[in-house]
Amino acid sequence: MRLILCHCNGLINMPDLDFGHDVKIEWYDDLCKQEVKISPDEKVVVAGCSPSIMEGIFPDVDAEFINLKDHIFLMKHSLDKARTLIKAGIKKAKSGSGLKRKTFMIKSKSAAVIGAGVAGLDLTKALNSAGIKTYLIEKEPFLGGTVAKLDRLYPESTPWSHTVLPLISSVLKNKDIEIFTNSEITKIKGEIGDYKIQLKIKPRGVIDCNNCGACVSVCPVTVQDDGRIRKAIYTTNTYPNKYAIDFNNCNRCGECVKICPKKIDINEQDKVFEINAGAIAVATGLKFYDLEKVEEYGYGKFPNVMNVLEFERKITDGALVPKKVVFICCAGSRDNRHLPYCSRICCFLSLKEAKLVIDRYPDTRIFVCAMDMRSYGNFEYFYTTLRESGVTFIKGKPSEVMKRNGNLVVRVEDLYTNELLEIDADTVVLSGGFVPDIESFEKLGIKIDGNFPIFFESGKLGNIEMPRGIFVAGSAGFPAGVAETIIDSRKSAFSIINLLKKDVIESFQPNAYVNEDYCSVCKTCISTCPYNAITIENGKIKIRPDLCMGCGICASACPSAASRLEKFTSREISEWIKTATKPDDILALLCKWSAYNATETAAYLKIKYPENIKILRIPCSGAVEPHHIFEALNLGVKGILIGGCYPDACHYAKGNSKARTKEHILKETLNLLGISKDRVRLEWIGKDEAKKFENIIREMSLVIK
Repeated sequence: MRLILCHCNGLINMPDLDFGHDVKIEWYDDLCKQEVKISPDEKVVVAGCSPSIMEGIFPDVDAEFINLKDHIFLMKHSLDKARTLIKAGIKKAKSGSGLKRKTFMIKSKSAAVIGAGVAGLDLTKALNSAGIKTYLIEKEPFLGGTVAKLDRLYPESTPWSHTVLPLISSVLKNKDIEIFTNSEITKIKGEIGDYKIQLKIKPRGVIDCNNCGACVSVCPVTVQDDGRIRKAIYTTNTYPNKYAIDFNNCNRCGECVKICPKKIDINEQDKVFEINAGAIAVATGLKFYDLEKVEEYGYGKFPNVMNVLEFERKITDGALVPKKVVFICCAGSRDNRHLPYCSRICCFLSLKEAKLVIDRYPDTRIFVCAMDMRSYGNFEYFYTTLRESGVTFIKGKPSEVMKRNGNLVVRVEDLYTNELLEIDADTVVLSGGFVPDIESFEKLGIKIDGNFPIFFESGKLGNIEMPRGIFVAGSAGFPAGVAETIIDSRKSAFSIINLLKKDVIESFQPNAYVNEDYCSVCKTCISTCPYNAITIENGKIKIRPDLCMGCGICASACPSAASRLEKFTSREISEWIKTATKPDDILALLCKWSAYNATETAAYLKIKYPENIKILRIPCSGAVEPHHIFEALNLGVKGILIGGCYPDACHYAKGNSKARTKEHILKETLNLLGISKDRVRLEWIGKDEAKKFENIIREMSLVIK
């Protein structure tokens, strides 16, 4: 085994090192700048600066990393402690079976894009420009998405057609783009580089069309379509340039067939089609929160209470000429009864619609009610312009919308004036929040727990946003305006191009695995995995290496210790604890994404903590197993700190919350055994909270006897 040490430009010096004849010691002045050849098949221990830095320098190496710089030399702890930590790292490395290389072949060089709004169209264009065969899948009969339903894009006031139609033209003119409208994904199999995607293509009903519109004139079914009235057979001015039948509303009366017998088929059936793609992009766009759930505002009850899209379409159609409009921002957002988060663009959308009214009907009185007007970035001048144009802004969230004498009445407390207002209006517009397209993500096997995927991190296999070669673009990932959507789509396009240009992807990330001799197929691991990486095949638990993110949560939850995580097995951790700790030490098991980084910050800020603290960098606080705790306590360790990310900030989705659950159970067990529960402590520690880490350690040193 090789022990590679770095002097860190003279900071680290340790004479007389000897860890046995089978450990070859090598010193380097600056590992960050020197080339060190290490075979992927050999184990090494690297001792120097931050493991986060060293992992980037040695990405394809089976290594144990020891932080001498921050935990010893900048802390001015003893060389004996340094030798102990190196010895523990060597013991841990020797006791493990090694890190296996994962290889994924990029068999298909094509991409599938789900959604043909602005993000999907721009992404498809970018992929095809790079020579990538692209399948564009749209669930609606026409391309364009939500933007194609609008009138203008503010603050520039440009028609939507300036953005959408050039994108559609670019997509249509290229033969390496295959377009599926009226289509949705029903099944997906395979892995990164080789997906088999099954599509259900719903009937369009119109076989051929010269756009004469005769079918519309005889159709008896009227449909409310986001504020606009149309028939069950209809068209738009995007693509395809022909009519389609809305079979969700069509009563199959056959009147359209009578007038166009050879070109309309109301009995057309679904078709199934399969495509093969190496990567998938989700560009399903904005999805409005159901405002009928916000009962106090009367949406769905009072005809003139509408959302922003319905309002815009009614205004531009001339179906609505308002005299007095009240906009309510944050309808359902920043509200624990509905959406606890801010949807970012709701305030801007209310400004956009207010400007739309002013442009057409300048005499209309307009009120905008908002808890906080969040016109971020360059949109601030848009807000200022509207104030100067006579729009009245009220700081406050209305408590209710009611009907009185035929008019709508909005009750709101103005926090600027401390007045309780009742505003009469003929129209109320709810600028509500947005929700992720959970249905689409579930079909892709992705858990997002009700949040947008922007909060769902991975950092593996070259995919910076989602696991396993699935990427997110635009408002599918977070509520975004058109400009942000296009920027984000191009980021995703770059990642997909980078992926599909490769023939093979290799990963040295630790993965979980299962010892089938111990496994009872209790399915506990399946329910705990944040990534849907665990399945049952032929009656046995299987962990997919392309989905596993190496959090270790399944291993800590497994009641029979059948599930293990590479580099973090029971034997490896036991050897490390036995070698690194002694009686009266405090063992700190710290999440590598957050709490561990606080100890590095402490070193740079010269925040000192006692020498008897032994720090082990772990993948996630949720990966800590109870027997790790009991073993350390049996060895005489004074106390154990488990450090994790703050709630809702866990790199592995919900790993920290699972750690909290296990902490409660563990402390009850300690009480039953007559061991003070104060000896084990779980804390959320941010990467810059060095002072908090120091205070926790000093409290534990004083409290634990």
